[in-house]
Amino acid sequence: GRPLGMVVFALEYRNTPNSVHGRHAELVFSRTGIARLGTIEPLYNAKTRSFEGLDSDKPFDFRVVPQRFAACLAAQMKGDKHSFGPQDAVVGDEERPYPAGDKCPGDNELDFWVPIHKLFSGRECIAGLDLALALVRDLRNDEIAQFHRYLDTNGYENNWRGEALENFPFVIRNDKIASISTRPTFGPGVVEPHPAPLALVAEYQGKPLTFPVDPTFTGDPSNLEFSSMQIIPGEATTSPSYMYDTSQETQRPAPEYLNVRHRVLSTGKIDNLNQRPDMMEIIRRGNYQTQHYYDLTADGWIEAKCPVLEAAVDARAAAYCMVGPPDFFPNVGQRDLMLWWQNAVPKTIRDALWAVPPLALSQTRIAANITLPIGFSINDITITSIVTQPDSGGGPVQAPNGPMRTSLTGLPDTSPGLFDPGWDTSQGIYYSDPANFDPKADLPLQKFLVGYGLGSPFVEDAKLCAALGAYWPGVSPDATRTFQPNKMLSGISYPWPTIVPMTDEEIGIVPVARNKYMPWDGVRGPVAKEVDGRTVAAYTDAMRADYLDILGTMTAALTARVDFEEYKARVLGMEAVYWSLGIRDPEIMKRAKNHEDGLIKIMKEKSKWAVLSFRAAASAEPELAEAERATHAKFSGAHLYRFDVFRWGKQTTDPDDIYMVYVEMLERAIAYVDGTSVLIRRGSGPWKLDTSMPTS
Repeated sequence: GRPLGMVVFALEYRNTPNSVHGRHAELVFSRTGIARLGTIEPLYNAKTRSFEGLDSDKPFDFRVVPQRFAACLAAQMKGDKHSFGPQDAVVGDEERPYPAGDKCPGDNELDFWVPIHKLFSGRECIAGLDLALALVRDLRNDEIAQFHRYLDTNGYENNWRGEALENFPFVIRNDKIASISTRPTFGPGVVEPHPAPLALVAEYQGKPLTFPVDPTFTGDPSNLEFSSMQIIPGEATTSPSYMYDTSQETQRPAPEYLNVRHRVLSTGKIDNLNQRPDMMEIIRRGNYQTQHYYDLTADGWIEAKCPVLEAAVDARAAAYCMVGPPDFFPNVGQRDLMLWWQNAVPKTIRDALWAVPPLALSQTRIAANITLPIGFSINDITITSIVTQPDSGGGPVQAPNGPMRTSLTGLPDTSPGLFDPGWDTSQGIYYSDPANFDPKADLPLQKFLVGYGLGSPFVEDAKLCAALGAYWPGVSPDATRTFQPNKMLSGISYPWPTIVPMTDEEIGIVPVARNKYMPWDGVRGPVAKEVDGRTVAAYTDAMRADYLDILGTMTAALTARVDFEEYKARVLGMEAVYWSLGIRDPEIMKRAKNHEDGLIKIMKEKSKWAVLSFRAAASAEPELAEAERATHAKFSGAHLYRFDVFRWGKQTTDPDDIYMVYVEMLERAIAYVDGTSVLIRRGSGPWKLDTSMPTS
């Protein structure tokens, strides 16, 4: 009595902890799958039943990470957490601030496609039928085309329109991005991206592809993030309000960030504005052509074709497919972070760890890209959920009996569910009745996933997201401490706190083996330096750090070593340091006008302190021994850290190097952290033991 469909799913074999019910290892399914870009060929690891993302012999390369899809006969059912799921079922009227709106219906009210029987070609799949089954992919990256449409729509200077926007690289399609793999060892249904650099120079008709920098746009400081052009309609902000000024009710009509720092001269040569002292003035004046860059991120669909079955089923449903950037933390999952935040983080500190919940994409009830020709429905909001085949049995939890795979990258529970613009995807807005839209009403605003809202190219987006670590409650690099704390965003001073500190090795302050520096993004972090008789923190200027200038220097060799226990310990350790500095959530909340105001005030207080150094500590360190003697404490935990933090003041540019800025250190503190206990010394004062941060 239920609708029967021929439905395509992304699928993955999961160990017990990451399965739908958490009882036993099983195949899990989602109608959304994520393949990942890489610079070198893929490698399948049969032992872990997964694709490797890295090559230990090539630390500055990323392996292509394919994603497996399969067609199934599927039944449409209401959510049933005791049967097929979905994983981490959403309860009715649960608060879901981003991006589903104020309230979300429970999964028991929503329709899910549930796999019943896998389909394959031949006579052995369904009795009496000879199936000829094929999976077909259609992928596209139309970021550059959408950007030029945005220029026309909003009356800005534009140099490309019409039929040109259907050509490469305005739109990048299929074979240039990924194919259904023909490698016999991979099996059928594997979407395999093609190895390529993480960013490429765009050319059209044999010449550099450029766009005009319109001063009526870049002359408005609110349209610039650092020195990148920001494309997002919304009101300018006058004071930092963090996640509450991100225009979450606003359409992302084009790539949110574009690089405008590579001016193309009439000779065709590139004038790198990063090297010019007057760079920001040139950007504000505009009236020049700047180079377009592109990458091979994409979104699209995977559909099944089987003439024998197409007329026999009630529906056909394609899978939504993304080709996303590399995963820098493959051993830390977004779902792990979400569940830990929901269930284990002390309530006292939970709300202000990030300004919004760190939800996984699998928990976000949102439609796929409705602008794609396949015709995804705006009302089909369960497409990112994860399900399994119906199972009415209970039984004990399976004990581990083999290798526990922790590297998960291809299903929506590994991807963040916040899109501003996003790491794997961004969001579009659909108004069912735009003429009568009331922003205070529950309807008719609906949201959907789009690829064209991501930064163009991805590395421009990566810099901004990572440099504002607290802004992104997802498992991606928090490089807040790499750049100067007094960040200029949208025309105002906009400091951000560090939430998940990266180590001195991970941001290239100290070398690793063989005296080699390996910052994850190629940009080395801050160091203390004597200038005119005073100690300052010397930073690479965020305005001029340009990942396009240093392609090939990104690496996940160090971040891939971070497991979830380490990740959690870093979050709690950083929070404990803030508490030891007197930044205590309940006290700030008492003085706030409301909950939102309290969260903003907490972020602002944390942002007054910058992390100069963060590293693992050894229990035998003389400085730690001194602190222990002074406080009669003993620190010996599995995650023992040393922090060097400072309250910052004025910022000046190095007169001899425009790429460097000096930041005044008004007050400095050294802290050792063991769990949530802190030994801290502020300035030349005494060592103190602080255990004030709640643990439950």
